[in-house]
Amino acid sequence: MLDPRLLDTFRGRIANPLYWRRTYRILRGYNRYDLATPDGAGALVDEMSGALGVCLTPAQRAGAINWLVAQRIDPQNRWHQMRMWSVVNGV
Repeated sequence: MLDPRLLDTFRGRIANPLYWRRTYRILRGYNRYDLATPDGAGALVDEMSGALGVCLTPAQRAGAINWLVAQRIDPQNRWHQMRMWSVVNGV
């Protein structure tokens, strides 16, 4: 389960243009095959949390990884990008 406070923290950071650019660059470096496995999703979670300066507990990290794998997203797919930005922006 994804911690709602964690998602709010990420939303706040990504709303900052400085972090948005970093986030975009990081996401463009991954594909659906990377995010289909816990190892690949874990790498993304670790990279994003480091770039955004968000400290994660092991439970939050595991929840974020499981949530990300379950979403079955492809960061290279335009429709998936729009769908995930809707999640991030709370729409």
